[in-house]
Amino acid sequence: MRPARRHPPPGRIVAMMVKLVLRGLAAHRARLLLSTVAVVAGVAFVAGTLIFSATLDRSFERAFDDLGRGTDTVVRSQRSFAAGLGERAPSRPVPASALATVRRVPGVARAQGVVTGFAAVVDRRGAITGAEPQTGVAWSDDPDLSPTRLTAGSPPRAPDEVAVDATTARDAEYRIGDRVTVALLLGTRAFRLTGLFTVGDSALSDSISMAAFAPDTAPVLLSEHPGTFERIVVRAADGVPQERLRDAVAAALPPGLEAVTGARAVAEQAGPLQEIIKVIRTFLLVFALIAVFVGSFIIFNTFTMLVGGRVRELALLRAVGASRGQVTRSVLGEAAGVGLAGSTVGLAAGAGVAVGLATLMEAVTGGEELPFGTLVLPVPAVVAAYAVGTLVTLAAAVVPARRAARIPPVAALREGTAPPRPLRGRVLGGCLALAAGTGLAAAGLAGDGNAGLRLAGAGTAVLFVGVVLMSPALSRPVVGLLGRPFARFGGSAGRMGARNALREPRQTAATASALTIGLALITTVSIIVQSLASSVDRQLDAALTADYQVTGRSQITPVSAGAAEAVAAVPGVRSAIPIRTARFRLDGTVRAATAGTPGELLAHFRLPLRQGTASVHGDELLVGRSVAEARGWTVGRTVPGEYQDGTRRTFRIAGVYADRPSLTPSAPTMIIDWAGYRVRDPDAPIGRIEVSAGDAHRASLEAALAPWPNLVLKDRAQVKDDAAGDIDRFFTLVLGLLVLSVLVAALGIVNTLALAVTERTREIGLLRAVGMQRRQIRRMIRCEAVVVSLFGAVLGVGTGTVLGVVLQRAIADGDAGMEVLAVPYGLLALCVAAAAAIGVVAAVWPAARAARLDVLQAIATG
Repeated sequence: MRPARRHPPPGRIVAMMVKLVLRGLAAHRARLLLSTVAVVAGVAFVAGTLIFSATLDRSFERAFDDLGRGTDTVVRSQRSFAAGLGERAPSRPVPASALATVRRVPGVARAQGVVTGFAAVVDRRGAITGAEPQTGVAWSDDPDLSPTRLTAGSPPRAPDEVAVDATTARDAEYRIGDRVTVALLLGTRAFRLTGLFTVGDSALSDSISMAAFAPDTAPVLLSEHPGTFERIVVRAADGVPQERLRDAVAAALPPGLEAVTGARAVAEQAGPLQEIIKVIRTFLLVFALIAVFVGSFIIFNTFTMLVGGRVRELALLRAVGASRGQVTRSVLGEAAGVGLAGSTVGLAAGAGVAVGLATLMEAVTGGEELPFGTLVLPVPAVVAAYAVGTLVTLAAAVVPARRAARIPPVAALREGTAPPRPLRGRVLGGCLALAAGTGLAAAGLAGDGNAGLRLAGAGTAVLFVGVVLMSPALSRPVVGLLGRPFARFGGSAGRMGARNALREPRQTAATASALTIGLALITTVSIIVQSLASSVDRQLDAALTADYQVTGRSQITPVSAGAAEAVAAVPGVRSAIPIRTARFRLDGTVRAATAGTPGELLAHFRLPLRQGTASVHGDELLVGRSVAEARGWTVGRTVPGEYQDGTRRTFRIAGVYADRPSLTPSAPTMIIDWAGYRVRDPDAPIGRIEVSAGDAHRASLEAALAPWPNLVLKDRAQVKDDAAGDIDRFFTLVLGLLVLSVLVAALGIVNTLALAVTERTREIGLLRAVGMQRRQIRRMIRCEAVVVSLFGAVLGVGTGTVLGVVLQRAIADGDAGMEVLAVPYGLLALCVAAAAAIGVVAAVWPAARAARLDVLQAIATG
């Protein structure tokens, strides 16, 4: 009778497995190093993005809390929806009588009327200085109801005195006692600088430009309705909660005014910025995950090669009793060790990445300094770092681990590595993916609107998967073709390098896949951005009907009505049309319309009326045909709506005019009569002035605008250049983020070559023994690296070109109207050349390592 087989206790098995994993990591630490670096790069990007957004969010949160400190209730005009980022809240004034009413409410300790408006400091060279937005306020000595803190000099008391925040004064090189020029909506005025102050205590203080005037002078300079306030801020008596004070104040207010808690007012101010930060975080995380995805190919390739080179070792484990599960767990344990180490280092490196992202954002936005305070390490960043780094590494090592478990014990008696596996399965899967992707892309191009675009996008993603699956099969013909020049002109080293690239199709494809992904994304984005730029340029040629535009120096700088009148008065000017934006809720959605004289706007923008009448009044609207068709609106249709001040009205569609899908915001998509809208929002700011110059010269227009240095006169060429500059900055940002994935791909080539040198130690020793020189060894490795890099580049650029063209055609048929296809051939050629350079650089260390091998020791390796 056979004796029962004894199994070691579970604890001992676990200890043995841990010891085996640790020894495996120690034995192959050099081979796993670059895989760890790839994990570090991806994790650092993910963690850095989360640290960056959390720090920015905390900085703005502290800044708004600082600005609202001491304010328990805010009294303001009623509003039905909050203003967006860069938009002005409803400007119906709060009467001065309301301040006396509020002060009599039980529970009110102090109340103060607030007057603000545009005020920009002009430096000694006549240029606007200071960060956006530039704000003017009435000086307040109440530390609880005002964020300003005097640091030098004295507060402004006389009509010709001003105090300026310390940062702006320093940038403009002004000192106390100097005469300071301040640009207002009324024009420029000169004041004597009496004091310097800071705005709160947060990091945002250095990013705020503010000028403070005497309390009696500020309403005249900043408000279009002297004797009124923008809002009233209230401080509660001790022990009175914000909610109770709000209710008491609201009960005493006249119709048209509302009271909200200070916390809600701060949240409403911070809300749009927080949404922008979320968008930035999502945008950056996309590129971080791309880097992680590219890094997963390096990890997969590393463990595949390690398993292939450890066939005898793993077979011996099976021969001495290790089960398949134990072998699998040992390989996965090594992967977990790599993931944990890379995650830890990547999390630490994330702080540096966060600072780098802040610098990159500042460079892209033209040097605008972000209010970036002390770095914040949020819990999600820690969780994401270890989750992404460890899980991605484990996922990439699963297939190699399962292959290791299938190695039979008899393999311990064999020499060499396992025979190559057939490619039939990958070719079949690749063909199916290519067919499915082609079908989806074709359906998307034949479809309409966003649905067609989604289908085309899904098709391009599936096509990309198909190319990756087919890459091992494609490597033989493509690499063979790319290797011919090296074989012909590179001597014996070139021929051997080209053949080495053909030796393992799967390994070559896996090595090149990371580069393929990076360059495919760069190519796709390049085509989309170049097509976008060309389309915008063509559309601006058709849409720019004015000879000049007068705008603020930034999108949030208001344009004075006085400037429009001054330009219109220039001899020879045919028209100067102020463009105002009206905002209201329509059919449940907040919409924006251009407010003006409807007939004048239609004629100026060359928008032919197709149905209805251009004579609209009150709550009547003209809408573009694309909007009308999308919403199902027809002439005579009434739509329930609400103005920003809370007044409910039924809007009537009075006419429909012809428009076209456009990437440019020049022509209006909806028009409302200014005479009717101004009753609801009398101080709606002017966004720009459209000028038909006629016989007027540019010098005359500039002279008319001289009192407003905050305004810029742009001709058509300058408007087009500005649009092109915005696109170029966006492309630079995207390209800079995608370059990280290409750098990670370069690490993959270095790693693969280093592992290949280890696998071929004996082979290289034999080559040296039969007379191959060290420089020929180095050249052989370089040729192999360049061929593999060029294969990845050709596959990536070719795939990216197809994807870019498909997406451009899908977008061209959608609402955006990206009608021009533009392929940046010079940039694509540069990508291929850069790939060859990456191959040369990536081969430096592996080639030097191969050349330094001791001949006898290398031959003895087996």
